[in-house]
Amino acid sequence: MIKVLLKKQLTEIFKAYFFDMKKNKARSKASTVLYFLLFAFLMLFIMGATFGALAFSLSPIISMGFGWLYYLFLSLIAVLFGVFGSVFSTYSGLYLAKDNDLLLCLPVRVGAIMTSRLLGVYLMGLLYSSIVLIPAVVIYFITVPANLENVIGAVLLPVTVSLLVLSLSCIFGYIVARISLKLKNKSFVTVLIALIFFALYYFVYFKASSFIGEFIKNAVIYGESIKEKAYITYIIGRSAEGDLLSLFAVVTAVLLLLFITLFVISKSFIKIATSTATVKKSAYKSKKQHSRTVFGAVLSREFSRFTSSPNYMLNCGLGAVFMVAAGIFVIIKGAMLREALTEQFAGFEGIIYVGAVALIFFMISLNDIAAPSVSLEGKTLWQIRSLPVPTKTVLKSKLLLQIYVNVVPSVFCADCVVIALRPDIMTGILTVLLCLTFVLFHALFSLYCGLHKINLNWTNEVVPIKQGLNVLFAIFGGLGISLATGLLYFFLGAFLRPWVYMTVILAFLLIFSVLLYRFINNKGVKIFEEL
Repeated sequence: MIKVLLKKQLTEIFKAYFFDMKKNKARSKASTVLYFLLFAFLMLFIMGATFGALAFSLSPIISMGFGWLYYLFLSLIAVLFGVFGSVFSTYSGLYLAKDNDLLLCLPVRVGAIMTSRLLGVYLMGLLYSSIVLIPAVVIYFITVPANLENVIGAVLLPVTVSLLVLSLSCIFGYIVARISLKLKNKSFVTVLIALIFFALYYFVYFKASSFIGEFIKNAVIYGESIKEKAYITYIIGRSAEGDLLSLFAVVTAVLLLLFITLFVISKSFIKIATSTATVKKSAYKSKKQHSRTVFGAVLSREFSRFTSSPNYMLNCGLGAVFMVAAGIFVIIKGAMLREALTEQFAGFEGIIYVGAVALIFFMISLNDIAAPSVSLEGKTLWQIRSLPVPTKTVLKSKLLLQIYVNVVPSVFCADCVVIALRPDIMTGILTVLLCLTFVLFHALFSLYCGLHKINLNWTNEVVPIKQGLNVLFAIFGGLGISLATGLLYFFLGAFLRPWVYMTVILAFLLIFSVLLYRFINNKGVKIFEEL
């Protein structure tokens, strides 16, 4: 029974490899094999090579006699990577699985259900942590000759770390599950967590090389300090090198933590698995309900769809966050940027201002909210079509949603650029006007793309949001225009002042915006009504 349940768990984790949600049917065996080969290539080769390069860059400290510090650092990364990779499968697969009620009403032992789900979590944690540790072990033995002790330590290291990852994943998964039951709006929390992760990822990415260099240079100081002030961590590193006493202590501590975790889960699994969100009792209070206009109600509907979907917000609205972050960065580093750019482009300062506008265009292009909005109607299209709402009003609401999301961040970013770079008055005004005009143009262009290649037969909202050709054209069309704006001035800047060039671009954007608006109001209305 455990084998069958474990197979079910792994099939759920790799569901996308067996089932095509876009076509709503099972994939062919050849397609499934290709997907797993791609997964193996990305995880084992790309990620393995990445962590292998990290281990190689740290290898000098092994020759310095600090192999334990090398293993300690990489084991910590393996634990973090393993927990991050498996904590959400723990949350959704162990605690708040959708089939808990179904399985618990079948003649299946609770222990078998819990064991199969824990094994699924363990295997995912083992996979993620091993991607870090296996290259680390290989690099270690390239540097140090093998003997019985360090081979034993290297063999037990992935096992020990994966068991620790299992314990921590169960603990953090429980915390995430309990928090999620109490949250009213989970979408914004999901988006916030994703943004924090992106920020941490890019921070670590840009700081990694300097940190590793500093770490190697001061390895002796760090190693002695850790050994003196945090002796437990020294024992952990020594256990990986094969120190038998340290190995016994670490394995015992990990097994003890695992035993306590599993004991607590076994005692409370039924309560956790069948728990539901807390419902608060509240006394009814009568209040006046203000009526909305037809357009206000339809626009509110579009806002609700956008804010209730983390996938929609992250994939189609992330540019707004980038614009705010870029504006803050430009204000903070304004003096330094202005001095560096003026020195770099002496005699050709116009490219600085045009380039800044092109970069804002680039970030605006990442917000393609209107492109998937028609396809997202899906099988509920009949609802809006059955209401006495003009089609122009429906399309206008989809258009204005993207404009509303873009307009404030783009103006903020443009104002920050003007304040930081201090162009002449005409160029400064045109910078803000150009950004506002491009917001309008790209919203119209996104809706134009959204009215073509419409897909209403999706089973997962990710399909129209990420995989539609209309979305692809909307994003890359905007990116192409932003790139062309900068490149054209690079060749024409010697003949045109920045404000003259910006005026020409503004005129072109306005002309194409009018043409797109006429298409949407005429042909676009007919396309939507014929769906």
